[in-house]
Amino acid sequence: MVFSSNLFVFLFLPLFLVAYYLTPTRGRNLTILLGSYLFYAWWRPDFLLLFVAITLWNYAFALALERYRQTPRCFWWLMLGIVGDLGALGYFKYANFGVDTISALLVSVGLNPFFLEKIILPLGISFYTFQAMAYLVDVYRGDARPTRSFINFAAFISFFPQLIAGPILRYRNLEKQFEKRSHSMELFSLGASRFLLGFVKKVLIADSIAPVASYLMAAPEPGFVDSFFGVLCSTMQLYFDFSGYSDMAIGLGMMMGFRFNENFNQPLICQSVTEFWQRWHITLSQWLRDYLYRPLKKTLNWSVPAATFATLTLAGLWHGADMAFVLWGAALGGMMVVERRLGWVTDKGAPYSVWKNIGTLCFLWFIWPLFLTGNVPDATRIMKGLLGFNGVGGLHNMVLWASPMTIFFCVVAIAWERTAGFYNKRFYLGLNSGNVFQDISGWRVPLLWAGFALAVTRLSAESFSPFLYFQF
Repeated sequence: MVFSSNLFVFLFLPLFLVAYYLTPTRGRNLTILLGSYLFYAWWRPDFLLLFVAITLWNYAFALALERYRQTPRCFWWLMLGIVGDLGALGYFKYANFGVDTISALLVSVGLNPFFLEKIILPLGISFYTFQAMAYLVDVYRGDARPTRSFINFAAFISFFPQLIAGPILRYRNLEKQFEKRSHSMELFSLGASRFLLGFVKKVLIADSIAPVASYLMAAPEPGFVDSFFGVLCSTMQLYFDFSGYSDMAIGLGMMMGFRFNENFNQPLICQSVTEFWQRWHITLSQWLRDYLYRPLKKTLNWSVPAATFATLTLAGLWHGADMAFVLWGAALGGMMVVERRLGWVTDKGAPYSVWKNIGTLCFLWFIWPLFLTGNVPDATRIMKGLLGFNGVGGLHNMVLWASPMTIFFCVVAIAWERTAGFYNKRFYLGLNSGNVFQDISGWRVPLLWAGFALAVTRLSAESFSPFLYFQF
């Protein structure tokens, strides 16, 4: 079950909200837990057992950390808890990648390879294990107190609005909200509008762009124009798909009285790669900063460049078990090191520079094929096209093949992204500023409902619309 489906929008969500608001206040976290388990089990009931096991593991280890806080054992309890989390994540997400890599090395030296049966990746495991590890580290550091309520903790880990693709939450930020939160018609209405906004971004824009992006990215020998527009359309598709999911998750949280952190802040108006990383998938970049970068730099005394490069390389690996993701992360980290050395990092509130923006996007779009394709051969094919190795190329075949509606929404996506960046505060936003396209009021309300009605019509014709970030 996904948010962008008739089953969720017209059956699961209404029934859940009715049950939630009919439940007495003290029992609403249990309703969240049961609803979230049902939501997850709809995909694979057997993987729900793994989900519950990881929840129990981290709940127990957090209590052990509190018990042994003043003893040397506390650190080893933390390490054991994290090793358990990483073991589960490593097996399901990276075992096949590791075996394939080792087998390739064996073949290169003339030895026989070995194989491992294909392992299915549980939905959301990258996200909920990161949340669980952050909880253990926060308890160890004293930044959060371990909860005695298993229901509250299990509801936090399994919270279905952000379970599959974020935003990545931290228990210390939501602890008080799980214990007591306020509900109001104003907050519910704001959340419903935010959900509709994400629904429109996903179903009406991202899914409309998808055929063009797939067509251009699949060209066997793409020219410069084909490659450029292929990467551009794929980037727009990914941005509206993932930011749409985040909007829907944040909106669902509001409908239940929760306030989540934002996950995007107009990343494509960035003035540097460093700023892009601060604006794209914000909760992941902040998680990596607090639980990987700073320990490497402060605890292990790594230099800033080394810690930056290692953090971004591992961020690439987190996104996918393929060398393409590792190279993508390494390229981001390497450029961030170069920017710091040359003083190219943009200060907060600096005036907008179109040339810095274009230069940054040129670099990002050149390495995006590594991320978008998820494998080195296909990425190399598109990157050669971007460098003009296959000539100029053209879009005449795509224009003849694509429907006018598809082309229209490609233009809408580009115009939306550019306008959102330039309209706010006279062409530029600081890193902590809001987004005019998340302000649902006035003339935007009837436009939003019209877009939602059109999106439902489209969804009814297609019946299923998976999110791109589910694969990570």
